[in-house]
Amino acid sequence: MECAALLAAVHRGELDRLVMPVSPLDVLAQQIVAEVAAREWDEQSLYALLRGAYPYRDLERAEFDEVLRMLAEGFSTRRGRHGALIHHDAVNHLVKGRARRAPDRLTCGGTIPDNADYQVILEPQAQFVGTVNEDFAVESLQGDVFQLGNVSYRILRVEQGGSASRMRTASRPRSVWLGEAPGRTDELSASVSRLRLELEARLDEGLEAATQWLAAQAGIAAQPRCSW
Repeated sequence: MECAALLAAVHRGELDRLVMPVSPLDVLAQQIVAEVAAREWDEQSLYALLRGAYPYRDLERAEFDEVLRMLAEGFSTRRGRHGALIHHDAVNHLVKGRARRAPDRLTCGGTIPDNADYQVILEPQAQFVGTVNEDFAVESLQGDVFQLGNVSYRILRVEQGGSASRMRTASRPRSVWLGEAPGRTDELSASVSRLRLELEARLDEGLEAATQWLAAQAGIAAQPRCSW
């Protein structure tokens, strides 16, 4: 059923659609830092350059100015402001990079955040048994049972500490692991539901009519073909 729905969705052009984000400001900030690290810019020229990119064709000047302000001012702490990535001369309307921030344009590109792994420690032996993804670790609760390899573990506590982050566990033998169905996108799930509904309605017309309709919709053979 899922394979037939997949083929039907492909024919309708419903899968793997590209959705272009509109004026993503995080990427805008990265591009500004990269541009001014290479050379000095005046505000208007830099704004015009960025608006030449399709996602920023409708970028408002107020949004651009706000991102400039954020990059130039950084963030405020009890000990003052930190994290300024560019120098903004508001009087002469010039933007340039900060020398000590030049490596940021190379090391901080992209929008995928860094994820750290948590060490799984078996207690009371304090034995290292493997690692789990950061997202899984921080969303887990004390008492949860999960499987790592072919062994189940019960979570005692999760310790956050940067590179020393750990998930302390106790062994949970003889647990039953229930497998999950393969994941699928919202579009494919909708196509499966649509196919089931339409096929159910056509079954009232007879199996042969329903089979012919399914073959035409999904582009599959009405009769199975064997190679032996």
